[in-house]
This record gives sequence, C-alpha cells and structure tokens, in this order.
Amino acid sequence: MSGTSSNSLDKKGKRGSTNNTSRLAAFGGAIEKQRGNADWGRADPRWIAAVVVAASAANMEAAFALTKDGGAHGLKLFDYGSGERVQLWFNGDADLDAELEQVWQKLSQ
Repeated sequence: MSGTSSNSLDKKGKRGSTNNTSRLAAFGGAIEKQRGNADWGRADPRWIAAVVVAASAANMEAAFALTKDGGAHGLKLFDYGSGERVQLWFNGDADLDAELEQVWQKLSQ
C-alpha cells in the first residue's frame, strides 16, 4: 500500500482522531509511577470489563484512576444523557472485585 501508514493509530479518515502516535508520544512524559499501594491490576479484569460494558450500555462513561499519591482507587461515572457524574473512591487495600461487583449491579438495574 503505497502512500498509506501501516500504523493504525495514524490512519486519517472521515471520523475520529488523527495522528494519535504523536499525541501519545507527547503525553508519555507526564506518566509517573504512583507510590501508594493502590493498583487496579489487582482487580479481576472481568469485573473491570463488566463495569465498562454496563456503563456503556447505560450511555455512561467509566473512568478508572488512582489518587495523586497512589493511595486510593478512583472510579468516575458520567451519564451522557443527564450530565450527572459521580466519583467513587476505594482504599488502596479494598476488595476491588467486591466493589466492582456492586458498581456493576447498580449499573445493570
């Protein structure tokens, strides 16, 4: 394919962003390893996926983060229909699977 990028991040089309490779490269300098004991990697990925899928089905966004010091988990839910948002916090040593199951149950009602 002459004249086209083989990198799917840089495809230019009628919709969506373009030149994401350079955007990600510029953003990479801002990423720092947190010092606290919070780590979303301890959660079962199936629960994370279940929350994302349930939120999407409800026309919502689910954003996962850590506090600045890395001591707690944050989960922001934003409802695109109503504009309502809620920020949930879980301690660094929380049972993330149990917490995410509760969020999933609420979103799946």
